[in-house]
Amino acid sequence: MASVSQWWRAVRPWSFTVSVVPPILGGIIAVIHNPGMEFSWLHFLLTLIGCVSAHAGANMLSDCYDFRVRVDREGTFGGSGVLVEKTFQPRQIFLASMIAYFIAGVIGLYLILATPKGLFLLWLILIGGILGIFYTAKPFAFKYHALGDVGVFVSFGSAMTLGSYYVQVQHFSWAPVLYAIPVALLVDAILHSNNLRDIQNDSAVGITTVAIALGEKAAKTMYYALVLGAYVTTVVLVALANLPLLSLITLLSLPLALKLVKLVREKDKVPEKQFIMIDAATAQLHSAFSVLLIVSLLIQYFAFA
Repeated sequence: MASVSQWWRAVRPWSFTVSVVPPILGGIIAVIHNPGMEFSWLHFLLTLIGCVSAHAGANMLSDCYDFRVRVDREGTFGGSGVLVEKTFQPRQIFLASMIAYFIAGVIGLYLILATPKGLFLLWLILIGGILGIFYTAKPFAFKYHALGDVGVFVSFGSAMTLGSYYVQVQHFSWAPVLYAIPVALLVDAILHSNNLRDIQNDSAVGITTVAIALGEKAAKTMYYALVLGAYVTTVVLVALANLPLLSLITLLSLPLALKLVKLVREKDKVPEKQFIMIDAATAQLHSAFSVLLIVSLLIQYFAFA
């Protein structure tokens, strides 16, 4: 019988920051832009649990299909590795994925019914569900047809952030959509760095990621654009979209970003063992940037509420 630690590894908890940040961001934007609103901690926590559950389900389902088409195999670096190492059977991971999606679905249904004008929330959940389930599952398999980047950008960016915002205030706003863009760019940078690293391994099994479609040189340029674009869009949002000036403290994470840009630029000159961790290092950048952004918004709220 598998241990708790083995199941913990199977859901890839180190990736959960990308599904934790949007609900927090959406909730904070809601209280900042709607003074006097009654914040529902219950709905916030359910939203957070639902997003993480859906993410866990997507991670495990992706492992199943990546293992099936041999994207994940001995000698590769993607996924949790539990199927390649035969810690679990594919049917076990598939069933666990469905359980995680069921939990997310029950929470989503409750929020739809409990939220006035919940039909809008239904559409957001459907979009997220389609992008998550069919990220690797047929008939779409977005990841294998160079559409995975679009999926993670939308799902872990504006969709989750807007959904968390809407649960609190029951109306649409461009603020959560726009303010999520810098974070979404860094989420996509995590995926893209993984695909950049795995160009040769993925090409061998006949799938097409954005990195493969572009080729290594252009894929490197895309990585630079995603990482540095997070900072450029933050400055633009401060100047043009009322993002608090204090949000420029996200620039404190820029040295780490430049370090990663340099690592990607010199990919062929660094040891393979060092570059293998590029996706984990990019995830650390996403976490650092996101924490600074959230802190800036919290200070804005408590200082000027």
